[in-house]
Amino acid sequence: MKQFDKHADAYHAVRGKVAYPDIVYETLVRRAPGREAALDIGCGNGVSTYRLRPLFDYVEGSDLGASLIDKARQTYPGITFGVSPAEDYTSTRQFDAVTSATSFYWMDRDAVLRKMETLLKPGGVFCAYKYDFPIAYGPLRDFFERELSLKWAAYRDARLTRYDDTLERIKASKIFREAERVVLSNIIELTPREVATFFLSTSYVTKYMDQADDAEYADELLRKVAEIETAPSVKVNFDIHSFFAKR
Repeated sequence: MKQFDKHADAYHAVRGKVAYPDIVYETLVRRAPGREAALDIGCGNGVSTYRLRPLFDYVEGSDLGASLIDKARQTYPGITFGVSPAEDYTSTRQFDAVTSATSFYWMDRDAVLRKMETLLKPGGVFCAYKYDFPIAYGPLRDFFERELSLKWAAYRDARLTRYDDTLERIKASKIFREAERVVLSNIIELTPREVATFFLSTSYVTKYMDQADDAEYADELLRKVAEIETAPSVKVNFDIHSFFAKR
């Protein structure tokens, strides 16, 4: 898609700024029974796996995308990566923690949870976490909500919009002694252009642009945002919705 290619570098840069906060990993370590080994399933290009490296002696990442794993291996050579769907993943070791960053809801969650019976040590922690839908504070909030309602909403996958019943599934698995949903505050400051660029990089907006007749939509969105918000920075709520479960 030409619009995506035109802004590809900007998309990559802003995605690097929207990183998971330290509190996610601090909470994980406090709950894990030890720091010997951690596994990140659905790890993509390894960005979330890398955050585990300073916290555990051994870290492994797994994803079904071979090209993503190739990228992860190139970027983070000190971490073990493998190609496998989470539902089929096997290991000769057990882990203190197993994580899934913005990927669990794309999986067969019940099948993956059953895997935790063998992947986690007794007392080990499973944590699935993801961003909430971002909210830009100030005048841009109404603008983006209008774009969502009128243009983008039809292209959001149902798994992104329906009630997340992960906690209920964790409890129904009968594998875990305790489980809870934890919302972690995460406010990030971006320039107005970066906020617009973030939305332009999402799956639902790129799908909308693929279908739209307006070939200049991305440029037009950036122009409107610059007109609406003249402040140098904007606070954006990227709260983290996480599920912690102890075996």
